[in-house]
Amino acid sequence: MRIGSNVTTPLTVNDIVIENVDTFSYLGSIISTRGGSEEDVCARLNKARVAFQVLYKVWESNNISRKTKLRIFDSSVKSVLLYGSTTWGITQLNMKKLQTFVNRCLRRILRIYWPNTISTKDLLELTNNIPVEKEIKKRKWTWTDMFS
Repeated sequence: MRIGSNVTTPLTVNDIVIENVDTFSYLGSIISTRGGSEEDVCARLNKARVAFQVLYKVWESNNISRKTKLRIFDSSVKSVLLYGSTTWGITQLNMKKLQTFVNRCLRRILRIYWPNTISTKDLLELTNNIPVEKEIKKRKWTWTDMFS
């Protein structure tokens, strides 16, 4: 990947031509020539969807308490979703996508289906969760935070 370079000659190492790419995955994050976090957020959403779906039998079980299900959700799905979020430059659109995913998962766990509705505020209070935006900000830290 070349960023900010007009050089088009192929790069070779030991007579092997290195492929030029627009995106690649590094330590679970998507790096792209466009920069930004859009691809990474979409990849995280897809990975979290898979993690949620794998636990389908847990969410449908009547033998597991709501509290336990929510703890499993936080540790197994939300952690996958928000991995690397401290480095994202978050837009309002991406934040909305993340919050919508969390809301859908929580409603599924609580078995709140349409046409029954519950506000996001009530849903977060009921599940003792905070909005995704606040959770990401809480995870981020700066040098000034360390010494204040």
